[in-house]
Amino acid sequence: MDTPDRHPTSVFVVGTLFSGSTLIGRDMTTRIGNAHYAGELNNFTQIPGMSHPTSGRGCGPCSLLGRPCPHFTDELREHATHEDILGLHDRLARSLGASAIIDGSKYVGWLRRAVHQLSPDQADRSPLHVIVTARNPVAFATSHRNRTGEPLWQGANIWRDTYVDALRTANTFGLPHMVIRYEDHMAQRERSLRRLAAFLHLPLDAGPDGTGLHDTGGNWSSFVPYVGEGQLVQHIERLDGDGRAEAEKFVEHARAYWNDGKPRADTRWHRSLSAVEANVLLSTPGMADTASLLGYNVAEFVHLAVKAPR
Repeated sequence: MDTPDRHPTSVFVVGTLFSGSTLIGRDMTTRIGNAHYAGELNNFTQIPGMSHPTSGRGCGPCSLLGRPCPHFTDELREHATHEDILGLHDRLARSLGASAIIDGSKYVGWLRRAVHQLSPDQADRSPLHVIVTARNPVAFATSHRNRTGEPLWQGANIWRDTYVDALRTANTFGLPHMVIRYEDHMAQRERSLRRLAAFLHLPLDAGPDGTGLHDTGGNWSSFVPYVGEGQLVQHIERLDGDGRAEAEKFVEHARAYWNDGKPRADTRWHRSLSAVEANVLLSTPGMADTASLLGYNVAEFVHLAVKAPR
């Protein structure tokens, strides 16, 4: 497809796992004109130290639907490299007909790598933008414990370090950035999308169009609203080896929430902690300050997280 002569806006999503980046990215693709979420391009390029070895290098939606992808092609895989991240964005923008490519890699180091690859003769590029996707530290630490078996304090430290690094990096390089809290997006999706569209200076479409989703990597459960539970289960069953084992483990805790008719509010962490566990999280140095910088009311989410006394 034809695209404008200028370079596309490169939008980098940064944040922790479980912060809703794939869901928010796909919402942007389906509602914001000329914006396209391309998925976890760090995995697509298999950059050492910042990619997952079992992540596929294809288009997730197209793979699930059993069709070849016209954008994430063999040719793109052959030429894509982590040595030219913005060049990869350019190629995807030309193929997808997009003026903004949303890179869901989430690693702050991936963003820094792209910034350092800019050279003076690329001054005509559109500025890099940053979207910080956040989920409150109780929800993250709980999900991290469920997924890994590691203690809550370890998840709290990962959460704090990730967001301190994200905010510091965006401010150090003077990059336009905004914070999207997963809880707010789930509760008021229309308001969230209006903010995102305004941030990118792109129009917000009246209704969603989910027919043009093409992205790589991401949360397996995020495919359910687009392809249905049955299609996803069949796809996982066709996988083999480590890939299938990882997919099964990833969706283990999420299956109960597929197509259950309940609101998609992020409430699974409510009343999940004892007072002792809540104190462990609150005593993590810098966690409360970082949460406040991201716009969280610390007292509010702690109150929701602590089990009611018997």
